[in-house]
Amino acid sequence: MNSNTTPRVARRITSPAVAPPGIPLPTDDAPIPAHRYYTPPPRPLASCERQRSGEAPALALTTDTSFHNIVTMTSGHGGVGLSVLASMLAWTLARREHSCALIDADFVAGCLDLLLGVEREPGLRFSQVDAPLGRIEGEAMNHELMTWEGVRVLPYDPWSARQPDWWEVQAAIRALAETNDVVIVDAGQGGLIETVPDLRGGVQVIAAELSVMGLARAKSHRSRLDSWGCEAPHIVGVEPRGAPRGRGHVGIGEAQDYLTATVLGPVKPSVNLCGDVLEGLGIRSVTKGSRKAVSLLADLVEQAIRPVSGASCKDR
Repeated sequence: MNSNTTPRVARRITSPAVAPPGIPLPTDDAPIPAHRYYTPPPRPLASCERQRSGEAPALALTTDTSFHNIVTMTSGHGGVGLSVLASMLAWTLARREHSCALIDADFVAGCLDLLLGVEREPGLRFSQVDAPLGRIEGEAMNHELMTWEGVRVLPYDPWSARQPDWWEVQAAIRALAETNDVVIVDAGQGGLIETVPDLRGGVQVIAAELSVMGLARAKSHRSRLDSWGCEAPHIVGVEPRGAPRGRGHVGIGEAQDYLTATVLGPVKPSVNLCGDVLEGLGIRSVTKGSRKAVSLLADLVEQAIRPVSGASCKDR
């Protein structure tokens, strides 16, 4: 680096964020760039700054529910592609004419609306969910949610600095389970399952990375679900992204031998899908390398929800 470079860099970093004389600052009327950029909306003050009691309401402690149409999706570690898999499952079930709700209950790495490319759409976010009595009216909540490809979506907005209480999560899940054929919950690494009773029933799905480390984590994660009294999970194998050709990934047969369970898949990474998500365009289709596994998973979910999918809301 020559001696003339350092002063220029220093001046650039320390210069104040003001326009030079004679050059106007950008206004709100300036044209929107061709590329999509994401700006988090203002946080809802009414819900974020309200006083919280810290005690669960009496109705939230009622756990004798009979919802079998809740699909709880988890993974043993982050970065597997769990949210993409949950979204493609919801898309597939909606195409099969099931009313479907997709809930983002990953309060560590949420932003499902950004992943889907609908972050600018109006609709309820998890920070705005308020269930002081432990219950939410399902039809009213349905109408407040944003819609993506025929799927109702309840995303989490981590910039709000407010994480919902467990009974608010449970109230939202129950409300949507009452008014939809199926509710798919992206529960991240499953931390909520221990505290939200309704996430322990219904259908359990684990996204397992098809690598030595990924399968070890999936096996440990399945043991944790067993300790919480969850149903036996369906496991979907996802090929690791960025692995060298012919190295780093484990086949379905070897994964089944190690996990001593049926493994659907593999779900293959898609360069086009990755590009769409990174550019803010969202998920625009069920990718070719995922269709078979997602379709088989949708078949299993349909078998589980069939007793209630044809029933009316009152019958549930």
